[in-house]
Amino acid sequence: MKYNYTEMKENEHSYDNFDLRMTNEVPAVYVRSKMPEDNGNPYIEALPEARTEDEVFTTYNKQPLFPNEKEVRNMSVNEKLEMVALLRKVRFVLPFHALLEQEFNNVLRVSYRDRIEKESEDPIKITMNDTEDSTHVRLQGNHGAASNAGITLIGYSGCGKSASLEILLSNYPQVIIHKSESFQRFPQIVYLVVVCPANSNFSALYISIGEEIDKALGNLEPVYEQMVKRARTVGEKANVICKLIEMFAIGCIIFDEIQLLDFSGQKESTYESLLTVVNKTKVAIMAVGTEDAYSKMFPNLRMSRRTGAFIEANAYCENKQYFATIVSNLMKFQWMDERIEPNREIIQALYDVSKGIIAQLVSVYMYMQIHYLRAKKKPVINADYIYRISRQYFPGIQPFLDDMNNHNYEKKREEIMKNGNLELERLIQNAQQEANREKIYQQMKISEEKGLPAIKNNAIQNIMNAISITGEIYNKTRVEQAVDHAIGLKRNVNADEVMITKDAYQWLKTHASDKRSGTKKKAVMDDEHIQIRDELLNN
Repeated sequence: MKYNYTEMKENEHSYDNFDLRMTNEVPAVYVRSKMPEDNGNPYIEALPEARTEDEVFTTYNKQPLFPNEKEVRNMSVNEKLEMVALLRKVRFVLPFHALLEQEFNNVLRVSYRDRIEKESEDPIKITMNDTEDSTHVRLQGNHGAASNAGITLIGYSGCGKSASLEILLSNYPQVIIHKSESFQRFPQIVYLVVVCPANSNFSALYISIGEEIDKALGNLEPVYEQMVKRARTVGEKANVICKLIEMFAIGCIIFDEIQLLDFSGQKESTYESLLTVVNKTKVAIMAVGTEDAYSKMFPNLRMSRRTGAFIEANAYCENKQYFATIVSNLMKFQWMDERIEPNREIIQALYDVSKGIIAQLVSVYMYMQIHYLRAKKKPVINADYIYRISRQYFPGIQPFLDDMNNHNYEKKREEIMKNGNLELERLIQNAQQEANREKIYQQMKISEEKGLPAIKNNAIQNIMNAISITGEIYNKTRVEQAVDHAIGLKRNVNADEVMITKDAYQWLKTHASDKRSGTKKKAVMDDEHIQIRDELLNN
C-alpha cells in the first residue's frame, strides 16, 4: 500500500486537528517512522508519537479555574462549599506518567511490527456505524516473532491509575480509517478499554471485549458482542476474539480493574488463557489493577515475564519530598477565612492519613474545607484537626493505611474510602442545592424590587390585546417567551413596561415563521384601529 507522508512540526502530533474526546474515528495521517524497519507499515506510521517529557508535565498537570481571593471573600458559605467539588478535577503529574506514555507507544508499535497483513480474495464482511461494509485485509500474528507486547500497571486504589489512563489515551484516536489505492476503507482499532465486570469469569470478559468493539466501531446494535455470545464455550469465545483482533487490527486491549476478575477455575479461565490469545494474534495486553491482582494474575515468574513492562503506579507514595510538593500545590485552593500555609506539621499529618495516595489526600482535604466552612466556631487548622477529620469521615481506616502491603487490608481500606467518598458527594450535592436556592432567592428578591412580575404581566396583556387588533395569531406561551426575551436584554435592566412591551412585540414580528399555524386576518385596519393598537403597545 502506497501513501503520502505528512511532515510534523515540533510539538505537533498527528491528530491535533481532531478532538479525540468527541470523535473516536479519524482518517489515517501517516508520518515516516524513525525506525527504518517500520517504513511502509501503515499501522505503525499512522500512530501518533508519544508525548515528550515536557508535554507530559503540561498535559497531566490539570487545574480547573478557581476564583481569586477577592472573589472568594464575596462568596456565600454555600457557594464556597460548591467550589470544593472542583478539587476532584485537580490532576498532578506523577512519576510514572512519562514511563507510561513511552511504554504504551512502544507496545503498540511492537504489536503491529509482529504481524503480517493478509489479503483475501473474497470480501470480509464488517459492520461499522450499523452499516454493512467489506474489506479484503486481515492482520495476522507472525508466529515466528518471539516477543509479546504488554504492560502491567499496578497500584493502590486511588493512586491515579484510571485518571492517568484517560489522559494517556487522549493522544490516540481509537479507530483509524485507512484507504487503499482502490479507495477501499479498512479500520484499525488502536485500543480497547475493558472494565472488568465484578466477580465475573473469562466468558463474561470476552463478551465485554465484543461489546467494546461495537462501541469503537459506532455500532448501536451489538453485532460483535452477539457474535461472542453465540460461541458456546470459553475456548470458542477466545477464538472469536482472535478473529476480531485480526479483522480490525486491534493494537492493544486494556483491562482496567483486573482484580475484579475471578481467576479460579480451569486453565482456560486463567490469565494464561489470555496470553494464548496474545501469542496467536500478537495483540498487546495492558492490565491495570491493584496489587492483590498481581499474585492472582501471575502465579509464577514465567508468566510475569511474558507480560512485558511492569509499572508500579504507587511508587511515588513513599517519596515524602514529592508528597510535600503535592500538598503545597493542593493547598493553593482553599476557602478558609485566613490562608493556611502547609507547614511541616500539617504535611506530616496529611501523609499519615493518606500514606501519599492522591485520591485519599484530596478526599481528606475536601473534608477539611467542608468541615471548616460549616462550623459556627471556626477550628484551628493543625495536625490534630487533620487527624480528627480523618477519624470522623474515614472511621477505622488508619490500621489499614499503616499496613498497605497487606492485600486484605487494601480491600478494607478501599471500602472505607468508598463509603467516605459517598458521604462527601452527598455533602457537596447538598451545598450545590443550597447555593442554587440562594441564587434563586436573590433573583426573586431583585425581581420583586424592580416590579418585574407586574411589568411582565402587563406587557403580556398589552401584546395580547394588540395582536387581537392586528389579526396576528400568537398563542400566549409564545408571547410570554417574547416578553422573557425582552426582559433578559442587557439594555432593559431598568426598563419600564413600555420598553419591554415594544421589544417583545418587535421580537414577535421578526420571528414570523414561529407563529402558530393559522391564517392572518385580512381585514384592513382603519386609522381608529391603528390608534387603538399603538395606544395598547405604548400603554
